[in-house]
Amino acid sequence: MNYMKIICTILLSLALSLQASAYTVTTVGKAPQWQIDWSYNQTRPDWQEPASGSFENWTLMLVTIEEALQPYVSKDDMLAIFIDDELRGLARPSVVVSTGVVDATQFLLKAYGDESYGDEVVITMKYYNAQLRQVFTLYDTMTLDEDVLYGFDEDFIPAFTLGSAKYPVVTTLDVASVIAGAGVTPAKGDIAAAFVGDECRGVWTKDDGKDFNVFLRKADEAIILKYYDSTRNRVLTFADGISSEIGDADGDGVVNQKDISCLQNYILGLGTTDPTGVPIVPAAADMNGDGKYTIADLVELISLVNGQ
Repeated sequence: MNYMKIICTILLSLALSLQASAYTVTTVGKAPQWQIDWSYNQTRPDWQEPASGSFENWTLMLVTIEEALQPYVSKDDMLAIFIDDELRGLARPSVVVSTGVVDATQFLLKAYGDESYGDEVVITMKYYNAQLRQVFTLYDTMTLDEDVLYGFDEDFIPAFTLGSAKYPVVTTLDVASVIAGAGVTPAKGDIAAAFVGDECRGVWTKDDGKDFNVFLRKADEAIILKYYDSTRNRVLTFADGISSEIGDADGDGVVNQKDISCLQNYILGLGTTDPTGVPIVPAAADMNGDGKYTIADLVELISLVNGQ
């Protein structure tokens, strides 16, 4: 089964680098406590249990909330499954049988199906976090049959932060390439954070690997990187905004023939995916700004590359 995919989210892969002169240094006494503010202002959805007798098939899902959102879970949270606009399953946090205690990090959900046996359907999964007042929305393809189980043999942990209503655009940032010009090599204890203005939009530690997700409200927001160097107790601020360029579909900083191929492959369904299998959307190649990637964008990109 594919991992949960993003609805209304653009996942970019940017190769980013800055010159050594494009940063400032501040000495600090301790490690900064950077974190994303996930709180939002959405009203609680009025989701109602579907009538089980109206469907022929069903499957069980044991859904675990991802680590980034676990500090905010509560017994008032809800999880729902939709096919098109029809609600097919609704669950609240599960109760541990042995103790009777509510475990708000997990949901045991029965999702109903009315399709032919074995058919895969596109589902929309929505998670409402009551403390954050936000609905996180993802989609995937699944089979809703009674002999199919999700989350029992292995953990089923949808990446709900990638479907945030507050931050619908997600980009990945290569920390090492940004700080290389400052002569810093990532070490254990170092922390990086991406900011838009004064608002933290992503946090990284060396244990997170090469890249980390940066959450944006729109694709052209300028990103500022702050890097805590634990060895020298200092924060390096790379104040030059990091953003994508129109037409740069592959994110290499240059608009050329490779971008044409990138956009063409995406339109034909031959585009690349990120490590979780999510298609990498060439957001910078939305030439006419209509939120779609079509032949019209390809024609404009070809004209741009050819200097017309």
